[in-house]
Amino acid sequence: MKRAMIVVAAMALGGILLSGCAARETKWSGETASMVVYAKSIPLYPGSKAKDAMGSDSYGDTEDSHTEGMSVWFEVKDFRKEQVLDWYEVRLPNANTEPLESGGIQLTVPVPNGEPGEDMGVVIDDKGYRVFEHTKAGKHRQT
Repeated sequence: MKRAMIVVAAMALGGILLSGCAARETKWSGETASMVVYAKSIPLYPGSKAKDAMGSDSYGDTEDSHTEGMSVWFEVKDFRKEQVLDWYEVRLPNANTEPLESGGIQLTVPVPNGEPGEDMGVVIDDKGYRVFEHTKAGKHRQT
């Protein structure tokens, strides 16, 4: 009886440790975090490594329509689209989810204390994922 209780306790502890490791998100690195304004509040899938980043400027017909964007692409060893999507759906439960023509899935959330028209989110496709944000002009650091 005592041995059975020890085995059950050991299995429970092992399950807790494994689930804790699997759920531990990756931290934004200093360099990568410095490229974004709001998106560093998006959790990063465990084991993610930044591999590329790209900014954008968009201009409309009026002065206040100028916006900036930033996307950071991440790679994950043994990437599985469904697994990453499930992980993000749990962590971004209020996201607007939409399928993209490219076959990817985009989850979009408003930025905390942001201005109208600002948003951020995650795009997950068959090869990896990226975190993006759209902000009013002048909020990103100049490079």
